[in-house]
Amino acid sequence: GRLRGLHVSDPAFAAAFRDFTRHEAGDRWPEDHPDPGARGRPKDGAILLSTSGYRIKCAVKLLGLCPAATWRNVGTKHEAALSCAWAVQGALVLVRSDSGTLHL
Repeated sequence: GRLRGLHVSDPAFAAAFRDFTRHEAGDRWPEDHPDPGARGRPKDGAILLSTSGYRIKCAVKLLGLCPAATWRNVGTKHEAALSCAWAVQGALVLVRSDSGTLHL
């Protein structure tokens, strides 16, 4: 994968994160994407990082987490982020809105 072996501080990691969170038509990778395996696939899911700053999983679906609070006027992506932050001790959660705003 594109993030394998990249530390979160690496500029290539930041570029990949921007690509993953960039809003596209239908929220899918473009058909002309350089990685043939990504073409047309959903740009969806979570990126999970270790405490040392390396990726554990990418584009994963988080299921079964219940938030401890509500986050008004946001969608399921933000609610999943809130649930993850609540469920995983010591977690830092970043979520990018469709507007481009990044929330921590």
